[in-house]
Amino acid sequence: MRSSRAGDGGAGRAPLPYLGPVHPPHDIGVSSSAYSELLLPAALERIAAVAPFVEIRSFGLHTLLSRRNRRAALESGLPCSVHGPFGYTGLGDASEAARLEALEEHRLHLEAAAEIGATLYLVHPDWRPDPAPRNAAVIAALERSFDALRELQSETGVPIVVENMPGAGHSHLTAPGDLDLRGLGFALDVGHASISGTLDAFLAAPPPEWRHVHLHSNAGAGDLDDPHLPVGAGVVDAAAVLAAARAAGASIVLELNDADDVAASLAYLRGRGLIA
Repeated sequence: MRSSRAGDGGAGRAPLPYLGPVHPPHDIGVSSSAYSELLLPAALERIAAVAPFVEIRSFGLHTLLSRRNRRAALESGLPCSVHGPFGYTGLGDASEAARLEALEEHRLHLEAAAEIGATLYLVHPDWRPDPAPRNAAVIAALERSFDALRELQSETGVPIVVENMPGAGHSHLTAPGDLDLRGLGFALDVGHASISGTLDAFLAAPPPEWRHVHLHSNAGAGDLDDPHLPVGAGVVDAAAVLAAARAAGASIVLELNDADDVAASLAYLRGRGLIA
């Protein structure tokens, strides 16, 4: 996992090769993370060719703090969710000043998400590169942050979901029941759960707050590089994930690193009859 912050970024990078249209799936969106080298209007055009909705990662070239990007999102006509920016400790930082700074950053991006009519806004809780025991002070800080986000959720009308993180001991949200989300929704990142060894537990007893899914794959427990492999390339059972997510009414997004992985994942899902 790498730290990501908001910013417009530079514009003169070469576009990725166009892979041709793919028959749109019925219910699976695509994250703009796969097109992070493109300006957002071009990324949205690529996603519209393969998916019915988009998740905009609101940092780098795709930050929604850019008026141009907000306009592009509205003009695309694509329904969208928004992934807020993230660092490491963030919402669970032991430093109150740092925690409030992370909250303020989310407020700005959440207001931008509301402006473009986002269906939901996703946040990370805490994460640390080295595993450590659970810390009551961090849990208390996260709960204060969730309470503040719940108020912002009410003010903006955009539902907020909290994502589980990869690796037992690296976060206070890696397994079912780890945290009280204080009225926020839950986003199951199946790759992160696979790394943490908790995916089966999440699917067997989905949290009642489950609203959203990040779909990608990896080598399973301990694959801490979090490679975001295409669906079918690792150990994640996509059929089981999709069955559970659809039963729960959760939205589903492919969160991958490049356009080739999006095409490979959609081909895999089509080939097994998991999408149209």
